[in-house]
Amino acid sequence: MSRYDLNRFLFDLKMERSILDEAKKDLGKAIEPYDLSDEEETALIAKDPRRLRALGAHGMLSLYIMQLHPEFEDNIYWTQK
Repeated sequence: MSRYDLNRFLFDLKMERSILDEAKKDLGKAIEPYDLSDEEETALIAKDPRRLRALGAHGMLSLYIMQLHPEFEDNIYWTQK
């Protein structure tokens, strides 16, 4: 399990607009540079914060995967840092 890389990706998703944009286009490609287990990749692709927390993602960071759901795109919460 690669908790550091999982949390690093979620942090980058939060802080780096380029990572967010790439993940919206192709999540599989966006996570390639990170050393993730198959289980972590599956949870990220499923965009499931509960599964991510069970795999060691920080509770607050795991929520940032929700940015990739289209219905959350215009939510003001995601524009705050």
